Amino acid sequence: MRADILISIIMLLQINKKLTASELSKRLEVSIRTIYRDIDTLSRIGVPIFTDKGINGGIKLLGDYKTSLNGISKKELLSLFIPTSDKILEDLGIENLKYSAVLKILGTSTTNEIQELENIQNYIYIDMYTWNESNNIVNINILSILQNAIWNSKSLKILYRKVNETKEVELNPLGLVCKRSIWYLVAINNEIIKTYKVKSIESALLMDSFIRPHDFNLKNYWRTSTTNYKKLIPKHTFTFKINRNILNNIKERQFITIIDTFIEEDELYIKIKFDAIWQGIEFAFGYGKDIKIIEPIEAISEIKKKALEVIGLY
Repeated sequence: MRADILISIIMLLQINKKLTASELSKRLEVSIRTIYRDIDTLSRIGVPIFTDKGINGGIKLLGDYKTSLNGISKKELLSLFIPTSDKILEDLGIENLKYSAVLKILGTSTTNEIQELENIQNYIYIDMYTWNESNNIVNINILSILQNAIWNSKSLKILYRKVNETKEVELNPLGLVCKRSIWYLVAINNEIIKTYKVKSIESALLMDSFIRPHDFNLKNYWRTSTTNYKKLIPKHTFTFKINRNILNNIKERQFITIIDTFIEEDELYIKIKFDAIWQGIEFAFGYGKDIKIIEPIEAISEIKKKALEVIGLY
């Protein structure tokens, strides 16, 4: 960590020309005393750094002192600066490493390039936090153990919570995947590659080393497994007769896609696919008398049943 701070001080001074000890301490989240100690260290190892005292004083580098990272094109710089999720970096415990890497890259950029990179950071933000953050809080200690096991090819003994039971499982971890802020562990269990939700892992213990399959590709596995999973999900096509006034509202709804719109006898009908019957029923319930289920028949019976239950309740 000390080396990262020393490098970060140099990079910040290259970019900003002059900063106060207070400004450096805030940016690097260390004490002012630590900043002055690190400035002394940099001076001792030959970095031409000095401090101006007084109202307009500050810390700066002498002359044209510059570190360099060669061979990085403008497009490569732009691609590196498209924001990644803070949540993912926080979960993995590497948000500070990202910051020091950013400073190293900026240190070789022109003023115009720095402005362009800052614009990307200001114009695009990727938010991986869900509206209900408490549902997706991951145990950082367990995630750290899983990372350790993956990097070092160590087997794991985990206590895994399912719907109706909690069981002990021994497995060989292959990788971690974060999808919509939820972490998954991909691992071999009894020679079969399986996926485990990290949030459901109550404890994890490192075991002996194992030989990782040399031909395993995490990205290919995940894409194939999710595609196969989607194929197994039954799709239910609902036909609704709707009030024209709610059509635009339905079109604007997230995760709802109208697959067909048609008019019969001056009445407006739409078709929407749902993964489960209850999803289509809930959708219709939300619009009350402005929407009527035409198909499937079993959904009509179910919504009548739910309506009677609600009447009985109130």
